[in-house]
Amino acid sequence: SEGRRRCDNLAEQLERVSESPIEGLDRPARLAARVVEVSQTLAPAVRERRSRLRRARSEAEDEHRHLSEVRADLSRRAVDLARDLATVRAAAEHARQDLRQAESASSEALEEIRSEWGATLEDARREADVHGPETEAERHRFARKLKRFGDVNLLALSQQDTLRERHEFVTAQRADAEAAANELNRIILAIDGEIEQRFTETFGRVRRAFGEMVPRMMEGAAGVLDLSEEGVEIGLRLGRKGWRSLHVLSGGERALLALSFLFSIFLSRPGRDGGAFCILDEAEAALDDLNLARFLAVVDSYRSEGQFLLVTHQKRTMAAADVLYGVVQDAAGATTVVSKRMQGE
Repeated sequence: SEGRRRCDNLAEQLERVSESPIEGLDRPARLAARVVEVSQTLAPAVRERRSRLRRARSEAEDEHRHLSEVRADLSRRAVDLARDLATVRAAAEHARQDLRQAESASSEALEEIRSEWGATLEDARREADVHGPETEAERHRFARKLKRFGDVNLLALSQQDTLRERHEFVTAQRADAEAAANELNRIILAIDGEIEQRFTETFGRVRRAFGEMVPRMMEGAAGVLDLSEEGVEIGLRLGRKGWRSLHVLSGGERALLALSFLFSIFLSRPGRDGGAFCILDEAEAALDDLNLARFLAVVDSYRSEGQFLLVTHQKRTMAAADVLYGVVQDAAGATTVVSKRMQGE
């Protein structure tokens, strides 16, 4: 507004200059001179006004900056206050919940005092005041006992009948199982005794038969059977050669020894009156003519007590047989089983 007034004054002065004559000058010259004079008069005021405007703008900028800082500080304080308000509200809600729980616990305690002891809270307080130290000591003692007692199953009374029935059932089952186990042990002992007895009797018969069979299979030899922790041990004495180990015997001697053991088991079976049936597959393949003759003589001596089926390629064995069975191929290439009875021919 001050600048506007100064401009209006300058315009009025210019009009007066243009109307007033200046001695010795024409009108344009006078106007120019007057403008220069007025300009020189207004220049300090303009400079001063510009300085004031700059200071005012600087002050306005400082004030704006200060207001911005104040606004930012107020914003931060508003955020902090909002956070504090939320915290206080949460704490108040938690306190209300604790209060409700405390009131509920108090109500339950009052109801428990009323139902368990038939008294009120005032009665309990009066008793506590009268017996204060003793009650406190007794409470601590019971608290220690309860802590050592551990967890309490509140359903124990309702579960007692079920557990009793289960216990009686399991007891009966255990008694039955123990009786069955005792009976099984008795049967096992009886079977073990029977097995041991029969094995002893059978082994005795086999040992006697083996002692009689070895000299018949091998001239001048003697054999014996013994029991050890490892099983049945076979001993063989060959005339003047003395007792020999099995791994030093020849193939024929091993075959004769095995046949002697086999015939000892076969011939020592009880109840052989009904006849026996024995199959030998290439049993005499490793025997020479002399030992083969001894083997066939043993088989022939027991022919009336059973049947012997010999699978063989030895001609002398075939010649000693009663019936021959074989497989032949006809002209068409088909195989056929044939038999030939040799007795009396």
